Amino acid sequence: MMLRDRCPSMNESPGDSNEAVIDAASNPVPLVRSPGDLRRMFFLVSAGLFITSMGQPGVIGQLPFLFLFKNEFHFNAAQQANFFAIATFAWYLKPLSGLLCDSFPLFGTRRRSYLILSAAVAAVAWSLFAIAPRTYASFFWLMVVLNAAMVIASTTIGGVLVEAGQEGSATGRLASVRYGIDGVINIIAGPVGGWLAAKAFGYTAGIGALLMFSLVPLTLGLVKEERGARRNLQVWSAAAVQFRLIMRSKTMWAAAALLLFVFMAPGFGIALRYYQQDVLKFSTQFIGRLQALSGVGGILATILYAVLCRRLSLKPLLLGGILLNAISSVLYLWYQSAMSAMVIDTSNGFLAVLGILPLFDLAARATPRGSESFGYALLMSVYNIAVFAISNPIGSWLYELPSPVWHHNLTRLIWLNTGTSLIAFVLVPFLPQILLTHRDGKAAEGS
Repeated sequence: MMLRDRCPSMNESPGDSNEAVIDAASNPVPLVRSPGDLRRMFFLVSAGLFITSMGQPGVIGQLPFLFLFKNEFHFNAAQQANFFAIATFAWYLKPLSGLLCDSFPLFGTRRRSYLILSAAVAAVAWSLFAIAPRTYASFFWLMVVLNAAMVIASTTIGGVLVEAGQEGSATGRLASVRYGIDGVINIIAGPVGGWLAAKAFGYTAGIGALLMFSLVPLTLGLVKEERGARRNLQVWSAAAVQFRLIMRSKTMWAAAALLLFVFMAPGFGIALRYYQQDVLKFSTQFIGRLQALSGVGGILATILYAVLCRRLSLKPLLLGGILLNAISSVLYLWYQSAMSAMVIDTSNGFLAVLGILPLFDLAARATPRGSESFGYALLMSVYNIAVFAISNPIGSWLYELPSPVWHHNLTRLIWLNTGTSLIAFVLVPFLPQILLTHRDGKAAEGS
């Protein structure tokens, strides 16, 4: 499977903040009152999405952290997977973060203060990585704090996107900005991360801190949110109603089950990094370039899927996607040289993204009306848990298992990943037909 990060394009909907329950009493002064306000919000959302995505330890810090833990801390693949599965648990709870930001103003504002405080805390946490003792405990707790601050910052930017988009009738334009930035990040994060991984870790900590701190003056200068916002506990009662609706939704249960079965297949992403450096002797810079090639393949896949989803119903797209996802894993059996790595990583970026887009399409379609933001965020939490708390730890544990069958046997892990993900084939026929029979751009009957 494709190596995945906690990027917004894969993990969250732009409306995670449960905007449907915001009322005038809780936020008496809107963010957008003039065309100038809308232009400022466009710039803030663009910059904020870039900063809160690029500044994540799983994006710009992915390769530096991975090779620091491997070469200085002497973590094996299983220890790394377990570390990140636990230390980044805040991302599993992002829907609760949205409810918190929407219902409890901070220093009288609903967006401004949360952005400033979370960005400042994240910048300090990044900075401390440069001087913290090289111990498991110090890095673990710094990672917990950093990810918690990143979740709040990311959630708040999502809230600004939705709120400003609705007030300025610009939701489509702001969503387009978001996906364009995702594509840029996918291409530049790999080479930058690979370069940083070859430097002293202080460079990574410094750049991460500068990225997050830059959000503070941007927020101060662009968000003209007056104090006076009050608590809005209706957010929680509305969320409870939505949660009960979601729990009774057969489409949500079916989509969650399919997402779980596809993404919980034992992953070999972390093991592959060890294989790249220890067996193939790739430099960190070259590994970063391979990640960029995968990003290019992914962008091409999104363009193709935009065409296919309007011509085909979801059922063949899902079946084809599961098959393509498996093929993208099998390709790694021939991962033996720099040339084959470039071809396979580019192909994997294309095939794996084309394979998983129908699953996220399914998630969006399965979310009950009236619970779009909260429901989609819950499904993305299922994805996060499946990948980062189940797939990566199990795959990495098998790779390090002291057994002649599994120990550092990437080939067996690839076959296990492929076979397990194909089990999802048997679940597709059980999905509600209303989700499977219509094309994008064509309303489903009775929806």
